[in-house]
Amino acid sequence: MLFRTTKELTKEDCEVILQKNNINSNQLEQLLDAREANHTDFNLVDVRELIEWHSQRILHTDYLIPTTSFYEKLIQIDHQKEKPTILYCHIGQRSAYCQKIMIDLGFKHVVNLLDGIAGFRGKTQFGE
Repeated sequence: MLFRTTKELTKEDCEVILQKNNINSNQLEQLLDAREANHTDFNLVDVRELIEWHSQRILHTDYLIPTTSFYEKLIQIDHQKEKPTILYCHIGQRSAYCQKIMIDLGFKHVVNLLDGIAGFRGKTQFGE
């Protein structure tokens, strides 16, 4: 299925993407633009460690929930199990592991960013 340009992404297109197990950089960029236009809503979660977060993260990341303290920090979004969540790490392995945990804990729609931040071509930010 081909998706229109980011500016034309519909609510239905967003729902289709958010039902996937894995998405790529392009799809995440489209979803971030659609979220900014109020066409969709989801949590974007970085599961890397704090030092990695400070060195670079995807612009508009909502939460840092490091893999090493995942169960403890997941409480931040435990009340949002119905809201789609997109996870990312450096190359997609830690986020895939955390995706399985979240699904087992009852989160409805958890999506992994393939290739992680290393493969992300969109806007990032640095620092605290």
